[in-house]
Amino acid sequence: MRKNKISICLFSGGSGNQAFVQLLKNIPEIELNIIVNGYDDGKSTKELRKFGKEILGPSDFRKNLSHLMNLNTKSEHIMSKIINFRFPKKTSKANFVSFLKLDKKNNLIKNLEIYELPYETLINLKDYLSHFLNYYKKKNLLNITDISLGNLLIFGSFLKNKKSFNKAINEMHSFLNIKKDKVLNVTDGENLYLYAILENGKIVEDEEELVNVKHKFPIEDIFLLSEKILPNKLKYLSKINKKNKTRFFNKYNKYPKINLEVKTKLSEADIIIYGPGTQYSSLFPSYLTQNLRQTIENSKAKKFLITNIFLDNDIINENVEDLINKFYFFFRKNHKSKLRKSLVNYYLINKYDDDDINLLKKDNYLLYDKKKNFTLLDWEKSEGLHYPNWLAKKIFSLSKKSQIIKSLPKSVLSIVIPCLNEKKKIGKVLNKIQKIKINNFDLILDVIVVDGGSNDGSVNVIKKYKEFKFYKLKNAGKGEAIKYGINKSKGDIILFFPSDDEYKVDDIEKVITPILLGQSKAVYGSRMIKTTALTHELQKIYKKDKTNLLLSKYGGKLINLFLFAFHEISISDPFTSIKAFDSKILKSIPLYKKGFDLEFEILTKLKKRKCFFLEVPISFKPRASKDGKKISIYEGIKCLLFVIFSKFYK
Repeated sequence: MRKNKISICLFSGGSGNQAFVQLLKNIPEIELNIIVNGYDDGKSTKELRKFGKEILGPSDFRKNLSHLMNLNTKSEHIMSKIINFRFPKKTSKANFVSFLKLDKKNNLIKNLEIYELPYETLINLKDYLSHFLNYYKKKNLLNITDISLGNLLIFGSFLKNKKSFNKAINEMHSFLNIKKDKVLNVTDGENLYLYAILENGKIVEDEEELVNVKHKFPIEDIFLLSEKILPNKLKYLSKINKKNKTRFFNKYNKYPKINLEVKTKLSEADIIIYGPGTQYSSLFPSYLTQNLRQTIENSKAKKFLITNIFLDNDIINENVEDLINKFYFFFRKNHKSKLRKSLVNYYLINKYDDDDINLLKKDNYLLYDKKKNFTLLDWEKSEGLHYPNWLAKKIFSLSKKSQIIKSLPKSVLSIVIPCLNEKKKIGKVLNKIQKIKINNFDLILDVIVVDGGSNDGSVNVIKKYKEFKFYKLKNAGKGEAIKYGINKSKGDIILFFPSDDEYKVDDIEKVITPILLGQSKAVYGSRMIKTTALTHELQKIYKKDKTNLLLSKYGGKLINLFLFAFHEISISDPFTSIKAFDSKILKSIPLYKKGFDLEFEILTKLKKRKCFFLEVPISFKPRASKDGKKISIYEGIKCLLFVIFSKFYK
């Protein structure tokens, strides 16, 4: 391991850490090792394991391999489609066999563009499918409904590698051109099946039931067996008391040997992360592996236990303390000795944002003892999903690896939308934000609507958009609403956007692009750069009101003149409502103004920080005062006075 590398071991399931993984994989200094178990036994994976009998569940490995893939070329995009492709429900056996033979006439082959792959990749693909096809012809018993092509490729690699599951997964890395990071099976590859017993003695016979069914009683224990229990035996076990059931499972319970590569990676790791994930299927079973505990105890890594945000089906009756106790229970289960060293340095616990009016399912959050020494993290995006940048920054900071934070790519865009009595417009704006596509960058959106005290029904409209965060203030000015949104934002970039439908949502990408490309830390969308008839635009707003027309036209120029005279700032459109900032610089500026003058406070303080801005042209569809336009002559005078007097105080 080179000194400038940071090795991270992440105990994971299939999809729960996708955004976090995709953030870390793009950082050259990080070597990411995703540690997964193969006890998945649900839906089409169950059918595949029945069919193969000796193979572990490949689904979580496939998903994580997919997350690690680079998509820089057309062939990599094709491979991504292939690894994630599922056969349609009505696929006939003949069509299935035709596909496995890579028949060029097969429509599924054409749609996936398989024959546009590089020659070597195509040959390897044919090889995996050929191994699987030969096995399929002998058995011919597989239910192919909704089965994953990626899982079949892993199965083919499994057969090619003489039924060594770990060799099969290792080979898939080179096939998918994954070079830096790895997905590793926690065990040596022994094929085992997961069972559980609830507190009331009920037996949960597979991973699918464990994950997808809401149980009335908590899960008491889990076990790994070499074979599936036959129906008659299971029926008998269901009738005996819990003590005898537990005795039976303990008798046949297996503790698999650790994957030696996992042992090495954990020993050399700088950071070890447990979760989040489905506890009783993705995480706890992994901890039953022999020598895993001793390996982690001896590792000098900083260790983080991250609990879930929501109560998943398997933990519906539990809280944070229960999960922590079970974490230690399963790590101790195969060991008589007490813990010698810590398995966890930091417990990262979700602290949900109770101020958010749109917060969903408040009774479904994982509760915790507020007196305990937990590290609280408000990192939820929506419905239990999280912001990966927020988590990464916290982990690297606590690990004393702060230098890596500078290398984190910008992955989250916060859009702050201040609103006041915009019932007729706010719904249109939020509809457009819902459909927005940032074409050239892979960003997670953090949409924050802050209402300043509407009394026209705007609040009822905003409440309908549950995927957006919504905060309600009383008698707040535009500046107060924006400051509140900045404080609540989780993004690497913060963008202000109005609620009046005067600006185009499509211009958002144009405004944030210079920040993402490292050209500037502040970008203003200017309505003046493209316009050739300013007076005509203002006449649309003020109609026959010549006094306000002249004040607006020359008042804006007057403010620009004073900005240049007092602050040496030359800007074409300081009153624009769409502008974006690098969040670090914006959040470092103390802000005090409550109205429209906040815009000039930001502008002048950026100048004092020697943070210069860019202007990019944007489109604008003005409306009149009678339609709800908010800025007034009074606000304009306040802005002018701030520009003048801010010259003389810090």
